[in-house]
Amino acid sequence: MIIGIDLGTTNSLACVYKDGKAQLIPNSLGSYLTPSVVSFEGTGEVIVGAVAKERLVTNPADTAAAFKRFMGSPKVFRLAGKEFTPQELSAFVLRQLKQDAEKYLGEEVTEAVISVPAYFNNNQRAATLEAGRIAGIHVERLVNEPSAAALASSMLSDKDEQIYLVFDFGGGTLDVSVVDYFNNVIEILAVSGDNHLGGTDFDSKIAEFFCTSHNIDLQKLPLQKQATLKRLAEKAKKELTEKESALLHMDIDGEDKAVILNNEILIQCCGTLFDRIETAVKHALRDSGYHAEDINEMILAGGSSKMPVVSYFLQNLLGKKPIMIGSPDEVIAQGAGIYAGIKARNQEIRDMLLTDICPFTLGVGIYNPSNSEGHLNMSPIIERNSVLPISKTGIYTNVEDMQRKIKFNIYQGEAFDCADNLCLGSVTINIAPVMAREACVKVTFAYDINGILVVDVEDNFSNNKKQAIFKSEGMNLSPDEIAKKVEALKQYKSDFSGDERDKLLLARGSRLYQELTGINRMRVAEAMKEYEYILSVNDRHAKHILRQQITTMFDQFEEFFDV
Repeated sequence: MIIGIDLGTTNSLACVYKDGKAQLIPNSLGSYLTPSVVSFEGTGEVIVGAVAKERLVTNPADTAAAFKRFMGSPKVFRLAGKEFTPQELSAFVLRQLKQDAEKYLGEEVTEAVISVPAYFNNNQRAATLEAGRIAGIHVERLVNEPSAAALASSMLSDKDEQIYLVFDFGGGTLDVSVVDYFNNVIEILAVSGDNHLGGTDFDSKIAEFFCTSHNIDLQKLPLQKQATLKRLAEKAKKELTEKESALLHMDIDGEDKAVILNNEILIQCCGTLFDRIETAVKHALRDSGYHAEDINEMILAGGSSKMPVVSYFLQNLLGKKPIMIGSPDEVIAQGAGIYAGIKARNQEIRDMLLTDICPFTLGVGIYNPSNSEGHLNMSPIIERNSVLPISKTGIYTNVEDMQRKIKFNIYQGEAFDCADNLCLGSVTINIAPVMAREACVKVTFAYDINGILVVDVEDNFSNNKKQAIFKSEGMNLSPDEIAKKVEALKQYKSDFSGDERDKLLLARGSRLYQELTGINRMRVAEAMKEYEYILSVNDRHAKHILRQQITTMFDQFEEFFDV
């Protein structure tokens, strides 16, 4: 069985194309959204999802979130006395989604199509593939998140021809794509984005606003207080999607500090974030060759796109109201599920065609005689937003008399200075010794939809040829190293004994116990003791009734005490 996975910064989802439609797969709690949070207990158990998210407050030193932002980087997370890469943490999330899917579908999941931000570079895509392999999932195809959103939207729409602007704004990344849909063909015309801009940045700005209003240094607060403030900021942000204002208050050193938020204040304190959004949108439109008035529909995807201030900003920027086809939280997972169905050659959708483009320019570094520091400058061969697959050739020459070799460094990126781009590797070729600038060396790039770059270099005088293949196969890990990481992952067991709802209720109680004081804290403690006793005697009927009562009490604490 092949499934689609939206591996998100904040939440992740799985989807399967079955019975002629994309069906989201619920987790053990019955929710489609699994928080992309991983936590470790001293017993060696790994916790993924909603329970782990509660532990961000109670056990911040052993819990990690938003690690997707660091995919493909040397960032290391130190948790429970051990070090983990972003792709290893992502593998825990993928493994959880795989296990939930197998339980729901009643059969083994052998392959997945995973969505990635369109603006992910080769290293980030390679890290995502590596995470899949560590999780024990065969991942042959990555699909760009806006492409997946466009695919799902085209199937939900009743129109045969559209120019879409897909605004995919998640918890940690922003992708903007211009898409042409015609006669079952989805063609991506241009992409732009920001891999470090998402809903979590709005949470941080709200937390900073709170601290600034009360002359508090956010970074000097204890980790648990920082985590609590970020959670309250996120809650206030979500309240503003439905209410005119939201109250954010928190106990700081025994004093109740509060601020009132509304969308006008949110726009003011997040002005720099909106500037970055505007840059990405205008960049995508410019590269596509279309103007705002040419766009038929603007589709919102990603949970952060539900913020009213975002819709209002986009409407003012482009002069048209964004639409939501389906749920922004779910549309990317649905698209990944549909693409999994296409890949599996499902009868109803096998003739659909999804084209993709090169999100970054690919080129070689060339010598600049005017640069005294010897920095190489970028010479583009395949420009960004070129439709894939594609093959293009550049002609280069020697810079010294009787030069016998030329080394071509291969880069990905838009910067003029190669040092600011991503170096994918190099190719060195022997050339005929001729005078400076008389050599004629052809460099051909062939780039396909799976991120495989084939570089062919040929010297016209000597007929020497050299070929190199650059694949997004992993972070330069050997099969043996991957196998070791797979075995290491297996050592961290997920405890599936008992009801996941029990663990969530107790984790929530632990978090409320830390955040409340006085009589309410005592009520939480007594409720948890009673619930743990009911669990120990295995009285299912009493547990069901008590769980409802405690959940109602916890909900009241959340609502009235804003914790």
